[in-house]
Amino acid sequence: MDPGLTYAAVRDKKVDVIDGFATDGRIPAFNLLVLEDDRQFFPPYFAAPVIREDVLKKHPEIATVLNRLAGKLTDREMARLNAQVDLEKKDAKTVAKDWLKANGFIK
Repeated sequence: MDPGLTYAAVRDKKVDVIDGFATDGRIPAFNLLVLEDDRQFFPPYFAAPVIREDVLKKHPEIATVLNRLAGKLTDREMARLNAQVDLEKKDAKTVAKDWLKANGFIK
């Protein structure tokens, strides 16, 4: 089912439970609660940087910068950022740049 429909259905109390993405901006925007998957039914979804080896060989400093991001983007923080893009219709590049500035990654 389309995620837009499922989130709207739970928001509008037409259903009680849906499956979703922990980083979806509609979770905080709609005041939803993410349940603990104590049986590990759903596989974890972790974002990871992917880079071509030739690029990394030319610019090894990229690895240092990317490694600094480790652990900084929690599901809750990513959901907040996604909400700015998906619900508030802010430009994704601007949201990302503002976050990087606010967290001391760029000036």
